[in-house]
Amino acid sequence: MSLITCHDCGLQQRLPPIPEGTRASCTQCNRSIFSNHRDGLNRLLGYSFSGVVLLFLSLAFPFMSLVANGQQQTMSLFSGVMDIWLQGYPFLSIIVAISIFCLPAIILLQIIYLLLPVKLGFKPPKGSQVFYRLLEKLITWSMAEVFLIGVLVSLVKLASLADIIPGLSFWAYCGFSICLVMVLATLDKNQLDDWLQHQIHRHHTERPVNRSKSLNFCGALLLTACILYIPANFLPITTTHFFGQKDDSTILGGIITLWQLGSYPVACVIFIASIVVPIAKILSLTYLCLSVRFSNQRRRHQRTTIYRITELVGRWSMIDVFVVAILVSLVQFGGLLAFNPGPAAMAFCAVVVLTMLAAESFDPRMIWDEPPKNSSDKSNKENSV
Repeated sequence: MSLITCHDCGLQQRLPPIPEGTRASCTQCNRSIFSNHRDGLNRLLGYSFSGVVLLFLSLAFPFMSLVANGQQQTMSLFSGVMDIWLQGYPFLSIIVAISIFCLPAIILLQIIYLLLPVKLGFKPPKGSQVFYRLLEKLITWSMAEVFLIGVLVSLVKLASLADIIPGLSFWAYCGFSICLVMVLATLDKNQLDDWLQHQIHRHHTERPVNRSKSLNFCGALLLTACILYIPANFLPITTTHFFGQKDDSTILGGIITLWQLGSYPVACVIFIASIVVPIAKILSLTYLCLSVRFSNQRRRHQRTTIYRITELVGRWSMIDVFVVAILVSLVQFGGLLAFNPGPAAMAFCAVVVLTMLAAESFDPRMIWDEPPKNSSDKSNKENSV
């Protein structure tokens, strides 16, 4: 029987062999702690190899073209990132590049590196423990599917201005995003740990909960995010040049414009991703920090659920940032029509990054951990399933 520690509540549990196609949940907080997917090893390798091939194809061809009044503008993923850099927003350019193709590529290559020797009957490769730990950290920051939704939103916004021609890279990137989603849906870190058990040794000693460090760091990140959220909403996120006229648009102004044009679904998506999610995430994490600070021992299941939802939806706020990146790269027709990023784009991107870091810095075990009466007190929980 293997000993597994729940990520959310810290409860250590002994698991019997889990049948294929089933999963085990924590007896205390009900989090899934082990999923034994059918043919999981072959599926992970197949999706990973396919995803890598499709990603490289998506970088090799034009991503999308825009035709307006006889003029054509074509963008690739590389040119899109470089356009943002050349317009004076290197931080935004780096974040977009890392999240839409650098990290996804690293994740897929890591899975191939770790699991291909296991599939071929060899011992796991050297450095497996380092790559395993790194893989856990990188998954949250991979945003290929979020970028794809941003592309679809951009297509709706541009449909009334010009003719849009998807390139070969667009379809390749769609396939790559599907492969990546399937990899993340199939991957279970404890099952991966079992496959690599010759190299990775589980640490059965529970890592202590550092309440003050977690709360202080999370609070500092949330405070910074709140400060940056003000310019992110009041400064223009895009500047449109149309026949020599300049029009600045804020996040809320763009949502109102889309609603007035009848693009109700797109307006709702951006409103939820750019307004509702950041505010809800800041309020939720603030509530969780305060409940832990004042040693609230009630409604632990509900607070754990709030944490899980907060951690899950936070990155979807990047949709608006990706929409700006696509518009800036694709709509550049000189004095006729051009989009430029506004100062709010960088501020809003920073808000998303800071709130994601805040969610990572919050240790959910604090919800379940009894506040120690002195520094030497430490509970050592163990349950047998």
